[in-house]
Amino acid sequence: MLPSSIQRVIIVGAGGFGREVLAWARAAWPGDASRVAGFLSADPRVLVGHACGVGIVGDPGTYMPAAGDAFLLAIGIPAVRRRVAESLLDRGAEFLSLVHPTAIVAPTATLGPGAIVCPHAIVSDSARLGRCVLVNYHASLGHDASAGDYCVLSPYASLGGRARAAEDVFLGMHASIGPGRTVGPRSKVSANSCALVDVPSDRIVYGVPGRVGPLLP
Repeated sequence: MLPSSIQRVIIVGAGGFGREVLAWARAAWPGDASRVAGFLSADPRVLVGHACGVGIVGDPGTYMPAAGDAFLLAIGIPAVRRRVAESLLDRGAEFLSLVHPTAIVAPTATLGPGAIVCPHAIVSDSARLGRCVLVNYHASLGHDASAGDYCVLSPYASLGGRARAAEDVFLGMHASIGPGRTVGPRSKVSANSCALVDVPSDRIVYGVPGRVGPLLP
């Protein structure tokens, strides 16, 4: 259940992932589904053709949070997630964490504010999620693993035990970080690739075993 102080839940981003988050919020909070009020998007026509039951309530660049508003971050690119979220935080926004009822989150795990854990994801023993981390469906963090602020784990991505993704790391579909390894800030692990060595910041990893590419622009 949602706290009684939250009167409206607003989803930041109204693309395909935003529509998924709408469905997952309704599944997570069935008794409070009517409090999910709509989306923030710069495109007022982005929902045309989609029967969501709620619409666009404002632009994330200009929306001023009101008392009782709380937000879910539904943007899939780490740098954009950070920019949009921090702009809203500067205006007083509060971000909610959302855990789908089919996800498994260990009681010893730690979820930062604004984390979203999607259907069939796993956050295992003593794993840690920073602020506004996205763990997409079937993604997982093993024991003692951690994902820093604004990280994105795409569907089926995984962190082995004690693995660490620093802030703003992006893991593509089926990407993984090997046990005990660290991927530095803003780096990316390509789809179907595996980081089996420590990776510096601002790099891309591709292949199995993963090769570390040049600095990202």
